[in-house]
Amino acid sequence: MPYETARLLAYQSYQHWISTELFSFGWFVTVGVLTVVYTVWLKLVDTSRIRDLLLLGTLSAMGLTIADMILFGYFGVAQYKISVTPVEPPIFTIAVTIAPILYMLVQQYTSSWKSYVLWAVIGTAVLNFGLLPIYALLGIFQLQHWNYFYHFLLILTDGMIARGILLWMIRLESQSVHGRVSSTVYGLQPVATKPLVSDKEDTADNDD
Repeated sequence: MPYETARLLAYQSYQHWISTELFSFGWFVTVGVLTVVYTVWLKLVDTSRIRDLLLLGTLSAMGLTIADMILFGYFGVAQYKISVTPVEPPIFTIAVTIAPILYMLVQQYTSSWKSYVLWAVIGTAVLNFGLLPIYALLGIFQLQHWNYFYHFLLILTDGMIARGILLWMIRLESQSVHGRVSSTVYGLQPVATKPLVSDKEDTADNDD
């Protein structure tokens, strides 16, 4: 695409966002939902596990961003009609923002695959069959050749893959640390030495 054409499209997109989306009712609803979600997450997040939780959230967000770019941007199966910012592709959507936060909280409060899957299914169902239809009624989100069940499967699969990768990376890290500790301990083991002559004489004197 020529530079001038790209700049023109970007300008038109920005003007549409300024005149139609910004400060609309749907925009305020989206910002309000995001504010509540982030507030809850900051209130509940276990800071002692923040690294692993953020890694899970990042993996989930990356996967959903790529999926949105392909399915929404290229195939046009659905579209976010109102965006919080004029950035393309739109950020702070349910898939890219709220779902990763959901999976971080589920990971924090569960300890097994069974419980993680259970609560991930419940949370993802609330997002896809509860919040998204409301977004659709308010003109924030629009389905084309797509449905909520497909979207549910997409987001849920992303959460499963993200947790699988997280556990795999934690296991690799644990094995690496264990290997370094073992090497260090082995290297510090005392070397067997022959007793000195004086030691032998002292031992003999003690025996007498």
